Amino acid sequence: MGLFLRSSAVGSLTAGLFFMAANPLLYAVKPLSQSAASNFKPIPKGMVVTAEGNKGEVKYSVAGEATPGKCPPERAIFEIGSITKVFTGLLLAQAVTEGKVKLETTIGDVAGKDQTFADPRVSAITLKQLATHTSGLPRLPDNLSDGIQHEDPYANYDRGKLMAFLAEAHLTAEGPFESDYSNLGMGLLGDLLSRVYDKPWGTLIAEKITGPLGMKDTVVRLDNDQKARFTLPYAGKKKESPWTFEVLAGCGALRSTAMDLVTFGKALLHPETTPFKEAIELMEQPQTKEGDFGLALMLTHPGGQKAYEHNGGTAGFRSMLQVVPETDTIRVLLSNNASAPLEKMLAESRGETPRTRESGKTLTHEQLSAYTGIYKMNDHARFTMLLRDGQLWTQLTGQSFLRLFPHEDEDRFFLKVVAAEIQFARDEKGITSLTLYQNGHVTKAAKTPEPAPTIKFRTAKELDAYAGVYELSPLAKFTLRVQNATLFAQLTGQPSVPVFEKRDDWFEYDVVEAALEFERDSKGKIVALKLHQNGIVQRAARK
Repeated sequence: MGLFLRSSAVGSLTAGLFFMAANPLLYAVKPLSQSAASNFKPIPKGMVVTAEGNKGEVKYSVAGEATPGKCPPERAIFEIGSITKVFTGLLLAQAVTEGKVKLETTIGDVAGKDQTFADPRVSAITLKQLATHTSGLPRLPDNLSDGIQHEDPYANYDRGKLMAFLAEAHLTAEGPFESDYSNLGMGLLGDLLSRVYDKPWGTLIAEKITGPLGMKDTVVRLDNDQKARFTLPYAGKKKESPWTFEVLAGCGALRSTAMDLVTFGKALLHPETTPFKEAIELMEQPQTKEGDFGLALMLTHPGGQKAYEHNGGTAGFRSMLQVVPETDTIRVLLSNNASAPLEKMLAESRGETPRTRESGKTLTHEQLSAYTGIYKMNDHARFTMLLRDGQLWTQLTGQSFLRLFPHEDEDRFFLKVVAAEIQFARDEKGITSLTLYQNGHVTKAAKTPEPAPTIKFRTAKELDAYAGVYELSPLAKFTLRVQNATLFAQLTGQPSVPVFEKRDDWFEYDVVEAALEFERDSKGKIVALKLHQNGIVQRAARK
């Protein structure tokens, strides 16, 4: 059928500064295990395993269901999604320190003369650009849906399809670009490194990283013992399927345990204790002009302290890894439920609470209107600001709308649901940009000429009428749920993303150009939906 929502990235970092993005942890006000336990109630199935290491002492815990086979929590196995990218980044650093490649080696250099490129700028993309998400390549290749298994979206994507995509791909300018998260880029990097060494990516990871570090449970394929310890994936109450990867393995194929990730965290903290000190040090060096990325490793400075981190997510798993060199701290959170609020657990453990007390400052309708519009971070993420019930509301791509409250300071607002503030900038003509401050991160977005969209906001009770399962085909179903007074749609094998009502019974995605039109019978009951995408209309009957 060809539908594939391109937001279906493994552990997207750009899609979630409010609810989904990693929250760097400075210190534990209370044990991470307590935070996990207190925040587990919203998750109807599965578990959260945590690891908290400080100066060599590590504590593990589990909240929720029992671990499979009653194994210790630190040995339960989870998909770790995009944390895999850090391993690919380290593999690149090793290839550089071994003299196999340079950071400025290009795709064309590795792919060879037999590979053709319609755009020579694609051939000129460097390995460094792939590792820092500055290549200009899209989040996912356009032909990913060819022969797709909807429960396992990456499984059938092989090298032939990847190189066919690159042969026809075009960039909009010369690189490097602004950082724009790309699973395609990191998966491609892994495949190029496998060519450099003439070995499969998974074999390289085992031989050059997990083997030397003693990480026996960090693997692509599970043996029988590991299968007995592998956690079953969920999204809310819904069972999900594990994911497998072919040529794009470098962006998300690894499974691991809390114990193994603590071992990896120790290596990041103390490279001198490993067989590849120079490679880790290279990986941890800032490689972008903003200083926010090493080689596939996020670099942050919450509270002025340097931190290394990455998060991950697949259809039924969420994961977080973060280390703080100054305090010799390692934090690991793993869950087999995609709805696990890992960020909230981290925030609570460090005593971070959102501001709830209002400033008492009021703004007129005319004053608030000046802030409305679209603010672009990159090609895949933007802030939408609009007025609703006389108040300013904001929405980041792939999330619900949240209300903003006026700060005491001029052109500044805060959120109550999370500890975050937005500062607007202006010139003599009006508002020009915004800056989001959250979790030690500073994120900027420029205002575009686009006006704020017109959206029909319904109550959660009204939206419940649309919730349910709609069958597009025996292998592809839409599941519609209501969360935070927002309707979320999930296609089999893909993440759950919001849709917004632009006119009666017509809901549009903001992560892809597509819409859902709901069909009613003579009595007004919703009986089906129609997917509108790429000029094609497909009907899905309600089950």
